[in-house]
Amino acid sequence: MTEQQRLNPLTEGAFMALITAVIGALAIWFLPVKFLVDFIWGIPIIVITKRYDLRTGLLTLGATFFITALITGPVMTLILLMELAPLAAAYAILFKYKKSPGTTLIVGVVVSIISDLITILGYFYLLDMLIVPTEQELRAHVEQFVSLYTGLGMDMNQARAMVETAIRLTLVLIPSTLAIVAVIRAFFTYLVAARVLRRLNYKIDGLLPFSSWQIPWYSVWVLIAGLVMSLAGDHYKLGTVAAIGKNMVFISSPLFFIIGLSVGTYFFRKWQIPKWTKVLLVIIAFINFSGTLVLFTLIGLFDPLVSFRNRWRKPADE
Repeated sequence: MTEQQRLNPLTEGAFMALITAVIGALAIWFLPVKFLVDFIWGIPIIVITKRYDLRTGLLTLGATFFITALITGPVMTLILLMELAPLAAAYAILFKYKKSPGTTLIVGVVVSIISDLITILGYFYLLDMLIVPTEQELRAHVEQFVSLYTGLGMDMNQARAMVETAIRLTLVLIPSTLAIVAVIRAFFTYLVAARVLRRLNYKIDGLLPFSSWQIPWYSVWVLIAGLVMSLAGDHYKLGTVAAIGKNMVFISSPLFFIIGLSVGTYFFRKWQIPKWTKVLLVIIAFINFSGTLVLFTLIGLFDPLVSFRNRWRKPADE
């Protein structure tokens, strides 16, 4: 290997590290852009690892930490890397070794959830901050919410009971909320990384079309078990059991909604009806948004059991 060939990966890695450091600094300085930065921060590291090797990717990650620490300070840099670096490293390895989209996403979701837990601990032990809401913080705003509801014509006692219920539910659902945020980060980071790599002429296997998404039949038991644990825990005053059940329901419900939406998309494309009718159906769905959420969640719940799309295909095949 010539000197020039040895320098090219290092030079490009340093440039990628600079880009990643600037993106990370933006996330630290301007919190409103943090949500978007989460999806693109690790892309330079993924690209450099795919182009060269894992060693170059790790060197780029190390250089990113050094440059970001110079700009924003070591503590905030360390916390940022706790949250985003493990997912970037995992995707870099998985894309490098051409793992399937399903495997890549599953590993990404697990890594992202673990990273969020580590990040929460990092804020607490390094900055003495608890970034999840506490009961005291929520109760500090009770009177404001009660005044809001009573201003809308609700009875004072009813408004206070509603706010108390909302506070308890918010505290119980913190774990599943964090998990959903981690899943969203892993999913969109994957989409962005795959698109960038394809634009750079790398062959990346794509996900199945959205209208073909399915989940195994036994996934229904997650929701069923969650409902049973939630109801039984509330009835027998088993707080931990009820909390676990509610989190299982809260984290699985969006999944069933997405599958239901996938089923709806499939039939929406297959139905031979005028375009104006389809537009009207979409408008009605948006107007009655809460009903649409319930409808598609129910469709997604029953689809793993009855497979609506397979039943539609059989008559056509015959």
